[in-house]
Amino acid sequence: MADRLEDVVNIGPALAHDLRAIGIEDLDALREAGAEEAWRRLYAAGSRDCLSSLLALEGAIRGVRWMQLPAGDRDACCEALRAATAAGPPAERPAAAG
Repeated sequence: MADRLEDVVNIGPALAHDLRAIGIEDLDALREAGAEEAWRRLYAAGSRDCLSSLLALEGAIRGVRWMQLPAGDRDACCEALRAATAAGPPAERPAAAG
């Protein structure tokens, strides 16, 4: 049986609600998507835009508090966030030429 999001380390009611809103219903679905993809989907939906959310998701997948992630892994999360946000918030991005 998949773990309820609210029962997973680093995930409280608000983050669980936001994850469900993007189609991630439980820990298995979060693991399948991966922390970075889940965060990108949250960001695109306009619900999360900070490093702490990405770190919380990565820690949740690993079953550890986010501050227990190795420094190199935290740095990698930071770089992923920088890359994802380089173009600006989804609402401010120019429309793709069609």
